[in-house]
Amino acid sequence: MSEQPPPDQTLTSLTSHLDALEAVLAPLEAKPWSDTTDRLSTLERTKMDVLGAYLINDLIWIYLKMKGIDPAKHEVTSELERIKVYYGKISSAEGKEEPRPQIDQAAARRFVSNSLPRAQHLPQTNSAELAARQAAYIAAEQDAENTLRRLGKASRFRHIQDEGSVKLVPGDARDLEDEDVMMDSAEQGQQQAEDFLKTLEGEMQASDKGAQR
Repeated sequence: MSEQPPPDQTLTSLTSHLDALEAVLAPLEAKPWSDTTDRLSTLERTKMDVLGAYLINDLIWIYLKMKGIDPAKHEVTSELERIKVYYGKISSAEGKEEPRPQIDQAAARRFVSNSLPRAQHLPQTNSAELAARQAAYIAAEQDAENTLRRLGKASRFRHIQDEGSVKLVPGDARDLEDEDVMMDSAEQGQQQAEDFLKTLEGEMQASDKGAQR
């Protein structure tokens, strides 16, 4: 059986350790507990809470011992054991990487593909060709409109420029052969309008010359 140290030596050692503990706790007591824990990670914050609870219950255990009360018969002992269980769980959680969210690439690809407009699923060459044809047709249509305005007959002969016209939209699902036929029809209608305008302009010039005579 080991000999116990004299009471005065035990008291001196306890006083020294309490002074050191107060010095360590002074910075924590100077500000709210949340100011200290809010800057920590989840694991570090949990560890601080558990250590704080263990410290308080351990001081109660020491206080009961000094008062001559058996701590084993007090609720503080069971509380200390419960805190030790939580601390063991924290220790086992240290060193483990947090699970990262996994992305279902196949589902994401389907979602993006279904969100795209239908025209963007067509081959690029087909869409580019239709866009070029539409731009050329719009330019020719604008030239005919300008000619009609220049002659001052836009309202009377406007139906001529619409004859055989076909609107092409990039990404249309019709076959390219049908689109070529419609483009030829539009070009023929445009040519008829230009021929008519040239004839009309010639007649107006001849009429002006006759009036001058």
